Amino acid sequence: MVASMSRGWGQVGVNLSSHELGDISVKANSKSLVYHRTLIQYFSAHQSLIGLSRRAKTIPSILLYFPLRNTSVEKGREMAKTDNEWLSKPFLTSLFLGLGGFLYGFDSGIITPSLALKTFRNYFGNPAPPLTGAIVSLFQAGAWLGSASVGITSDKLGRRKAIAFGCAFGIIGAALMAGATHVAMLMVGRLLIGFAVGTVTGVAPVMGAEIAKTSERARVTAVTQMMVAWGFFVALWTGVGEGKWQNSQQWRLGFAIQGIPAVILCIGVFFIPESPRWLLLKGRTDDANRAFRAYHESSYQDEERLMSEFTIIQVNIAEELSAQHRLSWADLFKTPAFRYRLFVGCFVWAAAMLAGITFVQYFQTSIYATLNYTEDRQLLISGLYGCVAPIACIISLFFIDRVGRKKILVSSSATLSLAYMIITIIAAKFPAIPGKPTNEAAQRGLIACIFFVSANYSALLGPQTWVVPPEVFTTELRAKANSIVQVIHYSISLIIAQCSPIALKAVGYKYYILFILTNALCALVFFFAYPETKGKSLEEIDEIFGDVKIVHEEEIGGLGEKHLVQETVSNTEARATH
Repeated sequence: MVASMSRGWGQVGVNLSSHELGDISVKANSKSLVYHRTLIQYFSAHQSLIGLSRRAKTIPSILLYFPLRNTSVEKGREMAKTDNEWLSKPFLTSLFLGLGGFLYGFDSGIITPSLALKTFRNYFGNPAPPLTGAIVSLFQAGAWLGSASVGITSDKLGRRKAIAFGCAFGIIGAALMAGATHVAMLMVGRLLIGFAVGTVTGVAPVMGAEIAKTSERARVTAVTQMMVAWGFFVALWTGVGEGKWQNSQQWRLGFAIQGIPAVILCIGVFFIPESPRWLLLKGRTDDANRAFRAYHESSYQDEERLMSEFTIIQVNIAEELSAQHRLSWADLFKTPAFRYRLFVGCFVWAAAMLAGITFVQYFQTSIYATLNYTEDRQLLISGLYGCVAPIACIISLFFIDRVGRKKILVSSSATLSLAYMIITIIAAKFPAIPGKPTNEAAQRGLIACIFFVSANYSALLGPQTWVVPPEVFTTELRAKANSIVQVIHYSISLIIAQCSPIALKAVGYKYYILFILTNALCALVFFFAYPETKGKSLEEIDEIFGDVKIVHEEEIGGLGEKHLVQETVSNTEARATH
């Protein structure tokens, strides 16, 4: 059965072998397009129009014409690529680089059940709250140092080598923590693990943003948050399992596991292509072309379109370098446009840390203890808490490229403020007093709000922290600027981790009021001061800030205008040699 349709598609033949849906192929303009799954889904969605019979699995050829007759070849290609883009090479690469995020989440999560274990506390002499805060916060201190190094290592060595450099410290740190015989050894190991995390999480989102297509950039970079959540999930349930033991192996195994993602990432990163934009920045045009093809060749149906996209990036980087000359760290603070970029990149992380998620992650067992819960029940609730974030992160991948960044940020901060308000009211009205009956319904309500905080952050605000900063900076300053952004991130996280146990012990539930106010303030800042970057390429985002003139595709005039390309590229290569 063959239906021939000429309008819109040109000469297209749809062949149904033996009238079965599984053997559908489309031929357009003499080029073979095999999109079985997309066509099946499309036909299934139009059953009422085409008279599809589920029982017979046949499609009347004359009716098959109508839903597709005005569909262009390009539209058909885009329909077919929708599902494939989910497993695009940039996405899979970012998923692999997300092992750094997994390490971040695992280390953040494993310290929580460890601090709750009697064997851990007894082995290290029942550390007081200040020392507990120091053990926790040394991770942030190491991450601070690691992120501060990114601006140098990532620009000088390249994105891949900078990641491997950080992972080496993670391997050493995991070994020290697993074999710790005293507090100092444990703390040094945690410092090195933090350095590794700061380095990798400072580079991986930058590389993800640089290799992704505009239509998938948010999803590609936000996958880091998903991996952080999965790391935290695995860590918490590792802690639940370790709770069944009664010796130091309870916590040593979890600390040793930290080395696994570090080893895999340290070796595996050399088997993926380098960032094409970094290669162009260094004047390595041929290497950049090969890397770009490795990431995107399967995404385009023809050579001309592939080269057109590469040329646009190539010319705009050259124009950026030509207009700005060689930029240094100080240039980030010299002009209003660059200061605005830096504000946008830094504030989203400040908002994330002031959202209270660090406090909840690290000290949730202390919160549960104030509810008079036993140690086993505290660990069980912590494990259930860890299930929320991975699910929320996966859900976010389905809408993060469709909904504006600004809408997500405003709604997240506003609802987080409301959640902390409810937590504060419940904790104030129904306090858990040792030796006295407790209000079980109030306790469940408080725990539900804590779970909501995790779901909200993981689906909304959290992913945006990895999306927004890398995309608002120019190519030459992206690594340096993201280094500063991560320093701000870990600085605030360090302060909260150090102060939270002391504050919680001193003022109790009143500490939650801080997060009511900070989240409300952040919602206002996002609403009034943040730009919208959804749907724009990294080069087009420069136009929002007005400090860089970009070259559009129509200005290049396709691949025929080679004199413009050659002139700007030669300038880039000449500068890269100096």
